[in-house]
Amino acid sequence: MNVKMQFWFRYGSESLQLPVNPSSFEVSSPYGIEIVEVNNLGEVTIPRNRGLQEFRFESFLPAKYDPAYCVHNRIIPPTDFISTIEKWRDAEKPVRFIVTTANINTLVLIPEFTYWPSPPGSPGEVQFSISLKEYRMPVVKKWTQSSPPSNKQRPPKQKEQPKTYVVRKGDSLWAIAKRIYDDGSKWRKIYEANKKVIGKNPNLIYPGQKLVIP
Repeated sequence: MNVKMQFWFRYGSESLQLPVNPSSFEVSSPYGIEIVEVNNLGEVTIPRNRGLQEFRFESFLPAKYDPAYCVHNRIIPPTDFISTIEKWRDAEKPVRFIVTTANINTLVLIPEFTYWPSPPGSPGEVQFSISLKEYRMPVVKKWTQSSPPSNKQRPPKQKEQPKTYVVRKGDSLWAIAKRIYDDGSKWRKIYEANKKVIGKNPNLIYPGQKLVIP
């Protein structure tokens, strides 16, 4: 039996399931390292802690059920779906994100949620992109005299940031920000610096466009 993957958001007793599964699904699972220069040896890498996972995908919200692409028939108006996601996001509390058959069941925050009407021919549909950041409860450690903070190690070297970037085929502002800043949610920073080049829709960029990297 072929079990379809399901995408769920849960907040308290409320829950939402994506009506249409995304065509692609990106997971970023970083792991921190520190680069330290040692006398007579040069640069060495020191493993640190696992970074926070990031999830990103795009899909659309149909106005009505269609078995050709919908994974369930409990379709709600796109505006209701959007308002629920924004309500949970604005509550400043984590949401549980679940992807069945992919072993993903984690608390997340929603740093980016962008939506826009579908092209003509699909009345009532709304397309959207969303990025999620794993939520980790902050832990405060007490400082004692027996374990003072160490300042002996040199800070990690900063990656040199390019001043311009030429758009490649398949690029998006989120992907470019992820490549340059190691943080896809900073895509708007690039967009604000290149509005005259990109235009009103930040989701439409084309190969060959030269973007200023702020």
